[in-house]
Amino acid sequence: MNPSYFRIKLPFEEAKVRLCKWWGIDAPTELINIDYFKAVESACNENGNWRGAALYVYENDEWTVFEDLSGGFATIPADSWAKFAQKDSFIFAGYNDAIPYGELIVIDDGEIIREFLDFSDEPEENVDIGKLEQEEETPIESWCEVASFVDEDDIAFSDTGWLWVQCN
Repeated sequence: MNPSYFRIKLPFEEAKVRLCKWWGIDAPTELINIDYFKAVESACNENGNWRGAALYVYENDEWTVFEDLSGGFATIPADSWAKFAQKDSFIFAGYNDAIPYGELIVIDDGEIIREFLDFSDEPEENVDIGKLEQEEETPIESWCEVASFVDEDDIAFSDTGWLWVQCN
């Protein structure tokens, strides 16, 4: 598995405008209302290749969640995410059990609270800065704990949302 998402505590319309500005685009190439289980197929062409960067987006409990379907948002530095988050609460979390890789970035009020990267293919890139309150019981020490964080995040799931495809 390789789920990855980022979420920001903003309504969808504000989060969409913020992401466009941070990404350096005027608007999404394509943004359609869709069922979760059709998102990947709809983001691919007839040959099964991504048509562009693909995000499955939805609102949940005051957050806008961007699930990274095509994998283009991994290993973005925390300071870049901080520019996107500004003063709003933000989380990036993802893992891939095939390589193995796990990444977690938590930003609140413009401050990077937690930055963790465990990437076995490039160990020189690994980062372990800061701690979350919940780490007193279960510290994040490897990609496996990031996977647990992702899998247990109640905010990161919705049956319906929008498919955002950004073609170059």
